[in-house]
Amino acid sequence: MAAPLQIALVAGEPSGDALGADLIQALKQHYPQAQFVGIGGPGMQAAGLQSWYPMETLSVMGFWDVLKRLPELLSLRAQLSKRLKRTPPHLFIGIDAPDFNFAVERALKAAGVPAIHYVGPSVWAWREKRLEKIRHWVDGVLLLFPFEPPLYEKYSIPAAFVGHPLAWKIPLQPDRVAARRTLGVPEQMSLTALLPGSRMGEITRIWPEYLRTVRLLVELYPDMQFIVPTVHARAHAYLSETLHNEKLPIELVRGQASTVLQAADQALVFSGTATLEAALCKCPMVITGKVHPVTYWLAKRLVKTPWVGLPNVLAGREVVPELLQDAARAERLAPELGRLVVDELLRRKQLDAFAHMHQQLRQPAGERAVEAMQQWGVLP
Repeated sequence: MAAPLQIALVAGEPSGDALGADLIQALKQHYPQAQFVGIGGPGMQAAGLQSWYPMETLSVMGFWDVLKRLPELLSLRAQLSKRLKRTPPHLFIGIDAPDFNFAVERALKAAGVPAIHYVGPSVWAWREKRLEKIRHWVDGVLLLFPFEPPLYEKYSIPAAFVGHPLAWKIPLQPDRVAARRTLGVPEQMSLTALLPGSRMGEITRIWPEYLRTVRLLVELYPDMQFIVPTVHARAHAYLSETLHNEKLPIELVRGQASTVLQAADQALVFSGTATLEAALCKCPMVITGKVHPVTYWLAKRLVKTPWVGLPNVLAGREVVPELLQDAARAERLAPELGRLVVDELLRRKQLDAFAHMHQQLRQPAGERAVEAMQQWGVLP
């Protein structure tokens, strides 16, 4: 009797955890006896992953934050690679976290273990030449966006656009009334969602400006309420502590980002996957972000796209305003959010673009990923 298929997966942050959970569920449909091990968060674990290490260890952002945690990350990577080589899985799938996962994929492929990378690095934005090396490290790349495969195929890397799970899970026409009912928010209340990021480094760096922005908006719109969907316990504890002595109309809820974004009239969103989630929830937004100055200095010299927000990258134009780094100040954030409150034409332009993106990305990602891996011969 053949041993059950063992598949190792590694995700490093909440967005990767959601992708991994969706993929594991699709794999289980084809391979009911398969075993799943590696590193993942609550979503992947609920889907059936045995997580060997805490996913939060990998949740770092930017050159500076990675540098501070480098010894810990290198130690974890060495431990994981050693463990996987000692008991090789049938397949390794690294989900995002490229600096961590590519090294593991490279080592495992050299040891004869097929390696797939899920979520291509942003070569469309910077350092396209990385693909020269990546093609030797992986057996295929699963991609979230339709404009990506041609770049990989140019370097003879098997690549497949699989769509984005969020576009499938979020309804094309979100039910705002139901979302507000779930959160206990009155239907007529003016509600602004605040999403300050998922990594602690980005949250602590941007949150003071969020608070200043709320103070300015409350002066202009005294009835406005604010809601923050916290992504994990550490973020919830930090934000709760900062609000302890504040008398601001800000409510924290654990998780429920999609529900919050479907309920909100507008949102202030830290750049990253949350900007796509807000677009799919049809929530007009302002994108912001602030990283360590060293990270920003390097990025300015390397990035070749004019936008960082996924809605803008997908549209190929500025659909959503982006206020980053030195521009991420309350004096600029508050007026931009205020425009969304009063300018119905501006809101409509964003919403029309979001609806088009949603249709484009609405693919059964997990199923398409399994089909691609079967075609590439890394799954039976």
